[in-house]
Amino acid sequence: MENPKQVIIVGGGPGLCDRVRLLGADITLVDTPDGYDAALIPSVRRTVLTDYDDPSLIPMLRALHRETPFSAVLSLTEKGLLPAARIAEHLGIGALSPDVVGRTRDKSAMRAWLRDKAFSTVACAVVRDADDIRDFAGDHGYPVIVKPRHGKGSEHVRCFRLAEEVVMPPAITDDYIVEPFLSGPEFSVEAFSCDNDHKVVAITAKFTQKDDPENPFVETGHVVPAPVEADVSTAITEYTSAFLDVMGITDGCTHTELRMTASGPEVIETHTRVGGDSIPTLVRQATGHDLLDLLVQWSLDRTRPGAPAPTAAGAAAIRFFTPPPGRVAGISGVQRWQGLPGVLKFHLPLKAGDRVPSVQDSRTRAGYVLTTAPTAAQAIEICREVISGVRIDVR
Repeated sequence: MENPKQVIIVGGGPGLCDRVRLLGADITLVDTPDGYDAALIPSVRRTVLTDYDDPSLIPMLRALHRETPFSAVLSLTEKGLLPAARIAEHLGIGALSPDVVGRTRDKSAMRAWLRDKAFSTVACAVVRDADDIRDFAGDHGYPVIVKPRHGKGSEHVRCFRLAEEVVMPPAITDDYIVEPFLSGPEFSVEAFSCDNDHKVVAITAKFTQKDDPENPFVETGHVVPAPVEADVSTAITEYTSAFLDVMGITDGCTHTELRMTASGPEVIETHTRVGGDSIPTLVRQATGHDLLDLLVQWSLDRTRPGAPAPTAAGAAAIRFFTPPPGRVAGISGVQRWQGLPGVLKFHLPLKAGDRVPSVQDSRTRAGYVLTTAPTAAQAIEICREVISGVRIDVR
């Protein structure tokens, strides 16, 4: 019997581990002591719990690699992407280089790279105080966006439209950057690449709490496919493929966020992983393509994407519950929606007595409903019906 392939997974993830095991491979799980998922440990061959920058980590993995070679190093967690790239480079395993992954993790580095390659002229600068923000706006105009250099999940993102509005956001363990505000509808593009051949699997439309003056960029929902005209879809697809080429992304999953501006698509940020907010589930339901399957099958067997599953619904959407802050006095209407046709998943863990925080980022949303339907408009409407039909009484 042939020995099973050996795979390093950095940062865990039950979905990723499940797909690797289904292909019969053994897993070496590398994760941090304060971030690992204990439920994964019984199903992996070995577990290494240490900080990603532990100087003994790579020598230990190199010794294991000499004894039983690893076939792939995978990660789909934000903090695990760059450590995984470094491990693969040190072990001589084919993967995106740390340089490529690094410029996707660093928004300032991405902007500099795109300018150097004459792909984009969007300006960007690291800012230390409010005067730096005003100086940048003086050169490039208002409005401007200020956000963490390595941020995700809409955390600490601010938009300033006038000089008198400008304040420095609260101190965090990261730099802040400032960029011109790009106007136009926002999308994310879920793509998969094999040997520099890029396949746009889905274009996702976003909903945000745009009427909240303090946190207008927090995402409140998504729908796949984005309900756009064919010319817009073509423009986004072609732009994303060119962008991935310029960035040097040759293989694996990518989640690229962009805006369709008056002059065409313009990237906001990209990630060498799948999107959050259950976007892989939306993609699978709407298109029949399983992004995690694509990643594992390509990484282990060099199997390129084939025909999608024929059972795809056609469209899928997710909307998040965003009740006002306060203490929950009661919830009604939950049972009414359980089992409703089109409702794939309903998740609302609140109960009476819980305190609801203000919705400031993706982590402070209260729950969600995920729906499927033949069209995007129908999936969105089922979400709206469920969200509006649940009463969360907050005092």
